[in-house]
Amino acid sequence: MLSRNVFRRLCLLTAVANGLGNILLLLFFRQVFAFLQVPPPTDLFSFAAVAGFSFTVGVLALMVFLSPETNAPLLLVGAIGKAIYALFTFYFYVFHDLHWFYACFGAWDAAFALIFMLFLMQLRGSDLMLFNDHIGPGATPIQHKALLVLYSLTGTGKAAMERVKRGLEENGYLTRVIPVEPVEQNLFRFPLTLTRFVRIMLRAVFRRPARVDPLPVGPDHDFDLVVVFCQTWFVGMSAPLEGVFQDPANQGIFAGRDVATVNVCRGLRRRSQAMLVRWLQRCGATVVGSCSHVHIGREPSRVLSLFAYLAFAQVGKPRWLSWLLQPRYGLSNEALDALQDFGARLARRKTWVGSKVYTGGLR
Repeated sequence: MLSRNVFRRLCLLTAVANGLGNILLLLFFRQVFAFLQVPPPTDLFSFAAVAGFSFTVGVLALMVFLSPETNAPLLLVGAIGKAIYALFTFYFYVFHDLHWFYACFGAWDAAFALIFMLFLMQLRGSDLMLFNDHIGPGATPIQHKALLVLYSLTGTGKAAMERVKRGLEENGYLTRVIPVEPVEQNLFRFPLTLTRFVRIMLRAVFRRPARVDPLPVGPDHDFDLVVVFCQTWFVGMSAPLEGVFQDPANQGIFAGRDVATVNVCRGLRRRSQAMLVRWLQRCGATVVGSCSHVHIGREPSRVLSLFAYLAFAQVGKPRWLSWLLQPRYGLSNEALDALQDFGARLARRKTWVGSKVYTGGLR
């Protein structure tokens, strides 16, 4: 995820491009179009209206640059406006022979629609940076018992949570792992066929959770810490784990407890992390920490490796694409070590009980 300052500079860039650029284009469009051999607009009124709209979005971006937190809602307005403009431009470029010059503006707006949404997610989830930096104090008396809740389609989550579990147990905790079991076992089965992949993808895009079997623990459990693992599915929580929270019967498991989150994904992790933390807060949990890690490798090799692994359940397949794929799938050794340290720090966290502070872990 880009830093706050980078996002602000990108807002300033599009503010100047949309603001100053449209003024110059209105003043000198004849010369510019003649130089680039672009057909002149047939309706000057519509041309001026579109330029005026674009200028307004530039002013909006400037306001966000000047005060991001105060004007964060404007990012949603700008993202919707730019996305609509990009869609119409793409449509007319593909089906009605729109000149490439106008298509460039559509591509610019499509990119900034995404940038605006990512910046909005960062601003709305700014408290997640605090969770990532340290383990906060809890509110549950420490009993040295931890409940680990996870769903992992491919199994990478099990490896991640095993290291968290090891860090907890090395510091005096007893642990219990509860895997989330989807009701639709035939759909959520690995490896995936193309049909099941498309079905899962569409459900993830439209945020349709999956029904899951009841968790074998009630709200009166004696675990002082709950650790929840979540994968990212198409820039959101995995459907089975979101289904856990959408069932009111499960929400009491987290209410009044110290809870930490672990997110593992290919790349875009912030939204799924924020969704999980917000669900826990709505359930009444005390979120004491949150960590996230991405798979090894760089793009586009990382995304190709993901889809290949989902399809074939083996690293390096298909063979003809092996030169583009990662030699292994999942987390790096450094990330796994960090997860074990995360578990150890959770075990040693401080907790407030009345007016006294207690520290967990081995004594």
